[in-house]
Amino acid sequence: MLKIFTPLLVVLTSLSVFSAAASTSTNIKQDFFNSSFASSNSPDKSGDSDTQRLKKILSHYDEWEGVRYKFGGNSRKGIDCSAYMQRIFADEFSLNLPRSSHEQSKLGSHVAKDDLATGDLVFFKTSARERHVGVYIGDGKFLHASTKVGVTVSELDNQYWKTKYVQARRINHAEV
Repeated sequence: MLKIFTPLLVVLTSLSVFSAAASTSTNIKQDFFNSSFASSNSPDKSGDSDTQRLKKILSHYDEWEGVRYKFGGNSRKGIDCSAYMQRIFADEFSLNLPRSSHEQSKLGSHVAKDDLATGDLVFFKTSARERHVGVYIGDGKFLHASTKVGVTVSELDNQYWKTKYVQARRINHAEV
């Protein structure tokens, strides 16, 4: 009798843990949005406010969260950091960014780290030859395609990213 109930108990416990984790992920996104941007409404030149940009970016993230990193990849089977930025800006803002993070780092205008706004691109030097790019979403956080965990949210002040940070660029919609 115990042999029958043990696997069932394991399955039910797993489902409960998975359900709680999924609920927590959704709550984290909602709490982040509510605490960081509910009162922010500063429009940029395109007419988007921080709140509108954040909604678009997080909506896109909901569809891509966890997609694995693949150097040179450009699909849900695998994507790299610069292709993910291309996808976000094309899908959500109808803007065509260059393919490489190096070319993306030449766009727009330089932004001081203290003046970052939702939608700014953040750039990192991860090795002597490698560059990495993400999009700032506020509250010290950015979205990117991480080589270790795929499409994810990270903190700029994370021990790793803090030491690799190079610059941020604000995309001028007319320029792209």
